[in-house]
Amino acid sequence: MAVRFQLPPAGTLTPNDRDDPLPYYYHPWVGWLYRHRLQMGLNFLPERGQRILEVGVGSGVLVPTLTARFAAYTGTDLTLAPDLERLVAPGCRAEFRRADLLRDGDLPDDHYDAIVCFSVLEHIADADGAARSLARALAPGGTLVAGYPMVSRLMTKAFAAIGYDRIDDHHVSPPVRISAALARVLSPVARAAFPPAAPVAAALYQCTAWTKTRD
Repeated sequence: MAVRFQLPPAGTLTPNDRDDPLPYYYHPWVGWLYRHRLQMGLNFLPERGQRILEVGVGSGVLVPTLTARFAAYTGTDLTLAPDLERLVAPGCRAEFRRADLLRDGDLPDDHYDAIVCFSVLEHIADADGAARSLARALAPGGTLVAGYPMVSRLMTKAFAAIGYDRIDDHHVSPPVRISAALARVLSPVARAAFPPAAPVAAALYQCTAWTKTRD
């Protein structure tokens, strides 16, 4: 059964920095797309597994959903929002820590049964370095779910239309580069896109699932 995303009530979460997209999850026009893109990825999570890592925890919008499904949760980001612990579902062992995908030693090797990484990789110019770090942290047979948007003039205009005109300062790796980097270290499992069936270079947003081959 797919993990169903549960949006926390408005006012529950606190942005972790000035660029946190939190308000858009509740936006009357585009909120459904922000929520849908997470659900596309959650559909790929394995039915079994104990330990999950969320890279880019942000305001904690996924914390209630993921901690209700997994027994052990780790949430990382460069900057942590306050009071994330209060979002953790009862019975889950959770920790939050600052971590950088490009810094060796920030994540344990071969540890997590599942990793989710939504709207992070497009912000990292060294896509290969980020992919290698994710692959190292994933346990053999585990599942990585990565979500990333189109990086193009069209996306720049789309963000400007909803009031965010600085997106080009942050989106530095296009989907083709991200997918190629992940494919060099992991095996592809599945892909979902919006619009449905849109190719890699044309999707407004896409989620891909990858696995680490057992030795």
